[in-house]
Amino acid sequence: MAPKRSAPKGSASTESASKESAMKTKDFLETLPDLIRAQLPPELGEFQVHPRVTSLTKFYYGRATIHYEVAVQKRHQTVEVGLHFEGEPESNFRHLELLQSLSEDIRSSLGDAIEIEEWVRGWTRAYELLPLEPLTDDFLVEVSFKVSGMIKALEPLLRSEPLP
Repeated sequence: MAPKRSAPKGSASTESASKESAMKTKDFLETLPDLIRAQLPPELGEFQVHPRVTSLTKFYYGRATIHYEVAVQKRHQTVEVGLHFEGEPESNFRHLELLQSLSEDIRSSLGDAIEIEEWVRGWTRAYELLPLEPLTDDFLVEVSFKVSGMIKALEPLLRSEPLP
């Protein structure tokens, strides 16, 4: 009996296999916190998880208005991984100024795809958009490493600055 050959990448059987192994957005987002914690040093692993909203989840230390966020944006076919400042505009802009002043170091750590900007309603953020892939275990691991890398690079900066 001849050995079975795998279907070429992009063929109907690989696409259907990847759809079968894809998880629901809810399961994808609920699995993230444990993976992220496992990748962080103990002093950064004690974040809190904001109750999940349909297509996004938030991780924060102390104040929920400053949080790391993963948003699955199916309509735009992207996943946003970011640090959001959603408190009082004055505080948000101080954090934005801090990140902008360190943008060269931040991009050196996290890559040139990181954007640092004013957003909506006086909110600010540092984020990266990833192309949406099927929500498989492999993509889950990729996203978890993006988030843990962002936390490792940015959280010490936030903790070292006496900002409101």
